[in-house]
Amino acid sequence: MNVLFMIWDYISYAVQLILAGSIIVYFSPKREHFPLRYLLSVAIFGGISFSLNYFSEKIMQAVGFVGFWTMFVAGIIVMIHLCTQFDLKQVLYYSVIALAVQHVAFDICEILDSGFGRIAVLDVLVYAIIYGIFAYVIRNIFIKMEPKSVSHTDLIPMMTIVLIVLCVSVFYKGNTFDGSAFSWNYVFYRIVDALCCAYILWTQGIRRQSEYYAGELAGINQAFRIQKEQYRMRQENIDSINRKCHDLKHQLEALHHMEKESDREAYYRELKKDIMIYDTAIDTGNEALNVLMMDKGLYCCEHGIQLSCMADAGSLSFMKLEDVYAIFGNALDNAITAVEKIADPEKRVIGLKVLNQNNFFMVQLQNYYDGSVSFENGMPLTTKRDKSNHGFGVKSIRFLAEKYGGTMTANARDGIFTLQILLPIS
Repeated sequence: MNVLFMIWDYISYAVQLILAGSIIVYFSPKREHFPLRYLLSVAIFGGISFSLNYFSEKIMQAVGFVGFWTMFVAGIIVMIHLCTQFDLKQVLYYSVIALAVQHVAFDICEILDSGFGRIAVLDVLVYAIIYGIFAYVIRNIFIKMEPKSVSHTDLIPMMTIVLIVLCVSVFYKGNTFDGSAFSWNYVFYRIVDALCCAYILWTQGIRRQSEYYAGELAGINQAFRIQKEQYRMRQENIDSINRKCHDLKHQLEALHHMEKESDREAYYRELKKDIMIYDTAIDTGNEALNVLMMDKGLYCCEHGIQLSCMADAGSLSFMKLEDVYAIFGNALDNAITAVEKIADPEKRVIGLKVLNQNNFFMVQLQNYYDGSVSFENGMPLTTKRDKSNHGFGVKSIRFLAEKYGGTMTANARDGIFTLQILLPIS
């Protein structure tokens, strides 16, 4: 039993760091042969920890206190580097995060032990709570909102604070509660140490969130700009087509006087194509939606997609035309992208309903889809590989719906995707 306690004493600090590092590694992009890399890094870290503590006196004489504890820091850096696809800055960044979490948990245990004596069950409970909260934060903030690269403004202040904390911890006499009399100095030191590390975690969490949502807003704004420009261009095209069709009587007269059969046939096909535009024209009661439906209707005709529309959008006058175009444009673009992947022509169908009910404006768009659709917080996730630069269409729809006091919901059942927007008529 004494041998087991001795072994645990030699590796306990490494185990605490390994657990913190394992949480980061679990939620991070992993390298090939990850299980083998993980087991190897844990074995190396545990073995180095045991050796360092077993020969601690000789090692400290050779490299000093700072050098001794720096080897543990190197251990967590190597572990994260071996197991994840992070670059060097990201490895250092998350190593500092792991050290900060371990310090917070350890400090809380030391404070409690100073007041109540060392209680193993209480210590385990503290670590479980702190590391559990850390796992949630890592998954939902740090990894989900991970920037493409870690900047010096993130890394340098973090490393500076942690290095100061580690140095003070190393040189502080009575580094660990030894069961002797209660000491306010020791408790105060541990409180300050915990607050410094918690401050690192808090500031970085806030920074990740602010950068993430700033990027989201930039993406939505870009989607708005694209849709607005598309509306302007489409409106010009439709106006040009309308003028061309208005002159059909002159064109028919020209067709009548053509002598060559080949010329008449070519001109006939061109006129037929122009006339077919009116088969796709829908009077929805809203200028922007009329332009959009004609544009998307032509595209669907050319690509074997059935687009049906039952729309009464006259009451949409409370919305800006570019906002109407953005909402319906993004929704139809997503639906068209989905049905274009379907081989069965019977399922290349999109249905749009726009209704007024009890002072509410309701939009329902349905389409078939292949494969599966994943959702997060009620939002469908983009199926494109570059997720950081896509998926803003649906977000802009929800943003605009909420801008006008409405809601957006989406679901996917039995191979049919349904998008619904509900707006109060003001």
